[in-house]
Amino acid sequence: MEIVICDDDPNQRDYIRVCFEISATNNHFSEFELGSDALDYLKQNSTDLIFLDMGLPDISGIEVLKQLRTYTDAPVIVVSGNDTTESVAQALTIGADDYVTKPFEPIELMARVEAVIRRSSDQRVERSVFSMDRIVLDFSRRQATVDGENVELNLTEWDVLKALLHEAGGVVEYQDLKELAWGTSEVSDAAVHMAIRRLRQKLNEEPSDQESEGLIRAHRGIGYSINIQ
Repeated sequence: MEIVICDDDPNQRDYIRVCFEISATNNHFSEFELGSDALDYLKQNSTDLIFLDMGLPDISGIEVLKQLRTYTDAPVIVVSGNDTTESVAQALTIGADDYVTKPFEPIELMARVEAVIRRSSDQRVERSVFSMDRIVLDFSRRQATVDGENVELNLTEWDVLKALLHEAGGVVEYQDLKELAWGTSEVSDAAVHMAIRRLRQKLNEEPSDQESEGLIRAHRGIGYSINIQ
């Protein structure tokens, strides 16, 4: 794989590389201390995976993430010493695909990497474009629009939508949704609810629409369904 590491700590960059070496995988790494340099590189080059630190010396990791999502949908794993709920939620909402807190063990990092890569290369939905009133979802290009305006969805959010579309019009139970979208049943119900809440916010669905007329419908104690044409 082509992997980009953006972290101003050389020891941390070395540690990430060692994690891959332990797993005996063959990869090429491009490393950057500054967020601006990583952004310049990624505007000109494609990559399979990005590791991003939040505490960069020139611009914040959040700003780097915002700019990245304007021109690449490559999976981004945030690696940060900040484990507050607010920091994690902000990164995931803006477009990170996973969030790993320092320090971490190689086995944990590689498990996260495998999950993210598996989700990013998961099978495509048979129909590539779905629409409902103001919302258009183009899975082939991973583009979502609401009232003609682009909306940035992260990998987890696309996977949730794909999982719901497996049973378009029917209810996807919590257990099935976890397996389809996250690849494991170990995900908490709270994480599922948070992902749905973020999707509704990004798709600009009013609270009054969430239970009945919205794109994503909740079925208390059972799961969720999607209403799409």
